[in-house]
Amino acid sequence: MIANDLDQVTTHAPPVEPLPVMRSRLLATVPGVVHGITRRVSGMGLADGNLGYSAPRDTADAWAMRRRWSAAIGVDSERLASAGQIHGADAVQVRADQAGRGARPGSGRVGLADALHTDEPGVALLSLHADCLPLLLVDPALPAVAAVHAGWRGTVADVAGAAVRAMAAAYGSSPEALFAFLGPAIGPCCYKVGADVAGAWRARAGDAASGALAPSVERDHWMLDLAGANSLLLARAGLMANNVEKSSVCTRCAGGAWFSHRGQGATTGRFGAIIALTG
Repeated sequence: MIANDLDQVTTHAPPVEPLPVMRSRLLATVPGVVHGITRRVSGMGLADGNLGYSAPRDTADAWAMRRRWSAAIGVDSERLASAGQIHGADAVQVRADQAGRGARPGSGRVGLADALHTDEPGVALLSLHADCLPLLLVDPALPAVAAVHAGWRGTVADVAGAAVRAMAAAYGSSPEALFAFLGPAIGPCCYKVGADVAGAWRARAGDAASGALAPSVERDHWMLDLAGANSLLLARAGLMANNVEKSSVCTRCAGGAWFSHRGQGATTGRFGAIIALTG
């Protein structure tokens, strides 16, 4: 497992757009793939660089932020593709003619799902986050890519494994060859969950559940490690440990630089995880 912290992976776009984009060292080794995770930047636009359209939001400002971040990452904002995230385990293939669905305000979306995948160059997959785990997958051989949104519900539903299996079914991807980057999410230091969540995770993980679940100081509560849980699920799906890179950032602890639902409330913004094939 490759460790990863904020200082090691924060890079900058060209001088015209000096924005702090987080990139994976592992995924950056794959030719023909461009990716990045946006941040919360104080004073950027009307809402600190928020990419989300959810109310209360000035959608014109949100579109402007999507354009700025897309330019910094190196993708065409008009070809962003996003889904309605429903905290499930559905994985949707995105075709070239669907590029732009979910980009501009009112442009629709590619469906209701928490995992998007494609082997079409120029399709920029976008997932939105504010504590939930961003997971980017790359098949370097084909190539093909996926963007996954994993909160606790998606995690216990095994959205990570579903994305791997979807890539195998659609493109013939070999799980052992896939690369994965687990981006910033709420950490086990801050993610307190109740007995229902703990029970759902134990039902999914079985004897390995304790690897991502620790007792809280509060009775009948536990601390859940989203990144650890999804790392386990990726391993079960066939990924090699050396092909998985993990950010060490807790979005609640580092709330000045990341949007956090637990830390800032339900109306906080969203940062984005973006990945595309350049062709």
